[in-house]
Amino acid sequence: MLTFDDFDAWGEAVSGASLRLACNGIETRRWTLGMLDLGGIVLQVASEGSGTICYGASTHPGTTLFVPLTLAGEHVCNGRRLDSDTLLAIPRGGDFQIHVRPRAHSWCSIALPFDVPHTRSWIAGSEGRVPRLTRLVTSIAQSLINRPADTAAHRRAGRALVAAASACLGEQREPRPQVGRPRLDRGDLIRRAMVAIEAHASTPAAGDLARDLGVTSRTLLRAFQEAFGVPLKRFLLLRQLHAVRRSLGESGSPDETVADVLTRHGIWEFGRFAARYRSHFGELPSHTRRLSRR
Repeated sequence: MLTFDDFDAWGEAVSGASLRLACNGIETRRWTLGMLDLGGIVLQVASEGSGTICYGASTHPGTTLFVPLTLAGEHVCNGRRLDSDTLLAIPRGGDFQIHVRPRAHSWCSIALPFDVPHTRSWIAGSEGRVPRLTRLVTSIAQSLINRPADTAAHRRAGRALVAAASACLGEQREPRPQVGRPRLDRGDLIRRAMVAIEAHASTPAAGDLARDLGVTSRTLLRAFQEAFGVPLKRFLLLRQLHAVRRSLGESGSPDETVADVLTRHGIWEFGRFAARYRSHFGELPSHTRRLSRR
């Protein structure tokens, strides 16, 4: 089990997906990550010391299941709040949005070596099946996480995990029929928004982003609130904070100052940004820069 005191370093270690992550409200500066190959089934178990905002796309060649291990009701996945009897299924190449309120929590991902046909992203199982799956995951992790890999116990654990997961997937519920006007495809809007955000040299203003996408500011604000649980301006600020932190942590030119990094990200109010940065990460931008040069 790997332990981190830095969110971004932890995020880079998470595998199986291309991720854009931001922490939202740090409760404790401790993040952990453990990974097990159970005969082709890859189990990833993680804990986070903060709330999280995540946009990602699966890079695994099969279906991946995302299952909260604690605080299930605090997890909102693809715009739906989970509970103890639900999980998120991510098809090969599928994208997803996950947000968790600012509290320490834990989760697991189960990467299956095959596609689950006709699987919708949000899965509600019969009462008790998802809790049985989470208990099995916890037991497997506690028993095998620090043991040598590729044993008969690992393969047996993989078969048990597939059986427990399949029991949950077999209970998919039909979505309620839509009434009234067709809703704008929120997933498509979020995908286009993320591409537009990445295309900007610096963090765009919310109004400019809405105009680029050809939607009203209100529509875009609602989509981000549903997907990530925070207003669009808060999302953009968190993204900017993490982008600056990554830049400050790079070695770069020895002559590049903190001010050079900030202006490269379109930031001109140095004092105000430094206060936000310190409030979020517990250190000033200059401290992050000094650590990168050791």
